[in-house]
Amino acid sequence: MGNDKFIELAGKKLSNEISSDEHDELQRCLANDASLREQYEALSTYWKHNDTAYTDNALSFQKIKSKIKAQEVTEPSTNITPGKKGTIYYLWRAAAAVVLIAGCAYLFYTKTVVSGHEIANTSPSTWQNKNTFVREKSAVVLSDGTRITLNSKSSLRYPTSFTGKTREVYLSGEAFFDVHKDHEHPFIIHTEKMNIKVLGTAFNVKSYPDDPSSETTLIRGAIEVTLDDRPSDRIILKPSEKLIVKKGSFTTVRKKQDKLSPATDSSAGTQYVLTSFTRLHQDDSAVLETSWTQNKLIFRDESFADLAIRMERWYGVNIKFKNDEMKKYRFTGTYEKETVTQALDALRITEDFHYKVKNSAIYIY
Repeated sequence: MGNDKFIELAGKKLSNEISSDEHDELQRCLANDASLREQYEALSTYWKHNDTAYTDNALSFQKIKSKIKAQEVTEPSTNITPGKKGTIYYLWRAAAAVVLIAGCAYLFYTKTVVSGHEIANTSPSTWQNKNTFVREKSAVVLSDGTRITLNSKSSLRYPTSFTGKTREVYLSGEAFFDVHKDHEHPFIIHTEKMNIKVLGTAFNVKSYPDDPSSETTLIRGAIEVTLDDRPSDRIILKPSEKLIVKKGSFTTVRKKQDKLSPATDSSAGTQYVLTSFTRLHQDDSAVLETSWTQNKLIFRDESFADLAIRMERWYGVNIKFKNDEMKKYRFTGTYEKETVTQALDALRITEDFHYKVKNSAIYIY
């Protein structure tokens, strides 16, 4: 069995999305291959592990491989009990499985996507386009029963009916997907920066052309992501995880503060970070990344510049700053029924700024 097929089966098994035939196939390959059993144990350990502050680049994968080798040949130090050695070893194996879980996974990419986002295996009858404007949301039900909710200023391209081996759609903007299960026909979403293969069901994708980063947030099930310029990398998300893809500079996670900050190395092009999705409060069921589907605009420690972009789509306005320093202000809060002026007045309680409304433009000074 090829490694790409094994990883697909393992992902479906861990997310409880595997069919009986696929389960039997996975058990056969695990029984006959010790190396695959080791990979599966590593991935299973990662799946159950609660620490979601992972980052990745090519250098980090090399470090992980070196760490694994060191764990294999080095005796445990005096301050590590014998029982912990195996735990550390498998956690590093798990990290390696996630960072580059299929070292030669290019096969999956070339089978489903070619350069320029041309579809290789799908033969749709005709294509449909669904577009939303500012302050507008729209729901689409595809021919297979998949339900997609589009956020404002978004565009979805999809076939009238699916006739090939895969079910493929194209997204620009933001959408929430609840994908109909069909183990024989994988569901794939293409965006500007990444391609998402569905191993589970419910997740959010945010990929606006003008935004500096793209995100996908998994609510339940499992998804597998490849990046356009790094097709050999395969990132598998488990529930409650979010993948952030950013061009031009590498971002990392400060675990305690749960913030993103730039790193010193920006030469590697497109990079990504894997973290957990955001709740406004620990005891709050509302998730920031999908709050728009409930007509809520939730933001947590967000810069004024980023919040302004979201407010423009939310209220259908154009926000302009006359002082760039104000773009650095940070806010936390929730909007639901507030008008744009009520929202700005609430922000002014915590930071000192003024605004002026002229037609559909708002000037911050």
